[in-house]
Amino acid sequence: MTEPPPSRYRVVEHGRRLEVIDTRANPTGPPPRLFPRQTRFDGSGDITTRAFYDAKGPRTIRLDSVSVGVIARVKFVALFAAFAFVVAAVAMPWLLAIPFALFSKAVRNPARDGITRWLDGIVARGG
Repeated sequence: MTEPPPSRYRVVEHGRRLEVIDTRANPTGPPPRLFPRQTRFDGSGDITTRAFYDAKGPRTIRLDSVSVGVIARVKFVALFAAFAFVVAAVAMPWLLAIPFALFSKAVRNPARDGITRWLDGIVARGG
């Protein structure tokens, strides 16, 4: 005879209260957003960083409207550069070696440190 599968829920007592915990729920919440989410009328927004490009990540930082504009321009330039790279890689396939060089730790760590300093400056001035 087979045993039933384990229960999805776990009941834990904290103090004098019972709490039901869903063991299949995502404990970290939604995935972090790469680009800022504008939630206020003044143009400011929030960004959740990742450890890939922020040494202190993941963290959520409140951005002022100027910083949101800078990130929007960086996003536009990055998308344009990616499109240009794909077009160039079709003509010259040896260019496909460049992403491997860019994602090596020797290149990525100094860039990540610079981005972390920039984000720390935003946090220090309050957005």
